[in-house]
Amino acid sequence: MKSLVYKLLSILFLITVILSCKPKDQIKIGISLGPLHERWEKDREYLIEDLEAKGARVIVKEANNDEATQKEQFLDLVKSKVDVIVIVAINSDAAGALVQVAKKNGIKVIAYDRLIKNCDLDYYVAFDNMKVGELQADYLTRITPKGNYAILGGDPKDYNSTFLRFGQMSVLQPLITRKDINVVLDKNVENWDPDVAYNIVNKYLKESTDLDAIIASNDMIAKGVCKALMEHELCGSILVSGQDAETDACKRIVEGKQTMTVYKYIESLALATTNIAISLAENGSLPYSQTTINNGKIMVPSIQLPNMIQVTKENMRMTVIADGYLDEKMVFEGI
Repeated sequence: MKSLVYKLLSILFLITVILSCKPKDQIKIGISLGPLHERWEKDREYLIEDLEAKGARVIVKEANNDEATQKEQFLDLVKSKVDVIVIVAINSDAAGALVQVAKKNGIKVIAYDRLIKNCDLDYYVAFDNMKVGELQADYLTRITPKGNYAILGGDPKDYNSTFLRFGQMSVLQPLITRKDINVVLDKNVENWDPDVAYNIVNKYLKESTDLDAIIASNDMIAKGVCKALMEHELCGSILVSGQDAETDACKRIVEGKQTMTVYKYIESLALATTNIAISLAENGSLPYSQTTINNGKIMVPSIQLPNMIQVTKENMRMTVIADGYLDEKMVFEGI
């Protein structure tokens, strides 16, 4: 009798699961992009391509780094009754309230590349940003293990800036303790804005040019840094890091103006995200995750990909060019 009951319960469970699964062609995925420049344009393209290939309908909202616009667009996605929202948040703290609105309306939320704090987030998918910081500091300190360093961190509203700093300092701190490296300038750059980075470095260089390396946390910051260095005729003599392998940054690297960048395999991040989004939309289940991260409220299931590499003048063609990530003519044109 018990055996029969268990069989009936099992059949009932399977029927419930099957009926609760949503066909892929009925799935709606919303994408809320806060920042928008070259790096994020590539993410957008990969996400849309992968989701549509899986049969999902995609609604994309782009806030162009305006926090108020992102809030309005996110709420529009909620009103559109999408199944899942993939969000790249401008403000890691403020976006938590948006996630809670989505959850109250039965919508799953995936934080893409940027962790959202103090909310019931469903999933966090990103690169290992601590590793990015380590790769930046590692490359510069191998070239110049002693001297005066500047650190230009990312936007304080973006929690990735914290992870990057942990990674950078894991390499720098032993050298600072030994007094091999002296940090003479340490600032965060609002909105990862190259103009803000330019002003910070330009102001410093007016007072002192005794500087050996600048850890710029991404290529947008490096752009402003290199502009300031050029005006003081120091471009190429001071090491500069970056992140994202943007076209202009890679051109600066082959020209000898920027030292390196970190190339992250964005397509793998987009693919992981679309697989999770489809699973959540189909039946609300979470793919297995060995990793969780504390966002201040819950332990969020997460994937943090290690897929990245240091890119320099020497390996440019073997990395971003060979992968088809950037066009060789655009990088090497005029050089």
